[in-house]
Amino acid sequence: MNKTLTHIIRFFSLVAFQVFFLNNVQISGYLNPYVYILFIMLLPPKLPKAMVLILGFGMGLTMDIFADSYGIHTAATVLLAYIRPNILALVSIKGGEDLEAISIKQLRFGRFFTYTGLLCLIHHFTLFYLEAFRLNEFIDTFGRAFFSTIISLSLILLMESLRSNKNKR
Repeated sequence: MNKTLTHIIRFFSLVAFQVFFLNNVQISGYLNPYVYILFIMLLPPKLPKAMVLILGFGMGLTMDIFADSYGIHTAATVLLAYIRPNILALVSIKGGEDLEAISIKQLRFGRFFTYTGLLCLIHHFTLFYLEAFRLNEFIDTFGRAFFSTIISLSLILLMESLRSNKNKR
């Protein structure tokens, strides 16, 4: 399948999964899993940074429209898109230059876990602190962001494991 078509399908399927299912799931009314960021994480490493930022803006804006969240998803997702090459350079052997795609198979599990974990943590902390926008709830917001990151990361790893197993067949 064409790689561009694959990314378009991934965009719409992650938005649909997030909007119709995960946005309605709140664990203890406290934790919210956000897996739509997987779209930005899995973009090709050689894609120009400006294109990644535009796609991050589009994904964040789409989520803001569906969540009525006044730009916090856009801000967090653009930050994620901006910092992604630095995190990729941190976890890959040659700074991501040797990779054609980002996956568990390409990075191996440990590096993929670090890559997605750091990006998920950055996104969630940005998102939840922008949502709270006050320091008197610092500890509460920290807990929400941290535990939501754990749940989101678990779902992302599950989804990627299933995808990589499907590609082996």
